Amino acid sequence: MVKERKVKNANRKAEGYFTVEATLIMPFVLYVCIFIIYTGFYLYDRCVMKQDAYRAALAGSSIYRDSNQKVYNAASDMAARLVTDKYIAADYGYIVTVQSKVKVTIEGRLHQPFRGLVSLVGRKEWVISENAESKCINPVVFIRMCHMLEEGFSHVTD
Repeated sequence: MVKERKVKNANRKAEGYFTVEATLIMPFVLYVCIFIIYTGFYLYDRCVMKQDAYRAALAGSSIYRDSNQKVYNAASDMAARLVTDKYIAADYGYIVTVQSKVKVTIEGRLHQPFRGLVSLVGRKEWVISENAESKCINPVVFIRMCHMLEEGFSHVTD
């Protein structure tokens, strides 16, 4: 009977240590898990923004270039369709510029969910900014360039 009491007292001490360790470790583990999840959100948004910026720039540069306004409208319309309700980032916007190239910039801000993560990372939000450029080529000039390449390759093979 004396031995049973000693065993029970030893178990109580061990259970108390596990409880104290769990209260110290679990918040840290929780913050690390949330940090990993938000890092995944950031990387997802960054990849999708890059893809959408390239698609919008390509849409603007692929139309026949009568005026910069048509190119701008095509790229801007495509960007507006692509960015609607797709990103996890809370705030996002896009900028389209047209000169000799169509340049599309999509920017978003991912807010931190907890103050503890702000102290770990050092910022209240992560800024995501992705740029894409596509050169505007006149279709007639492009076809002429392709013919020149074909002629050059035909002379090499003959």
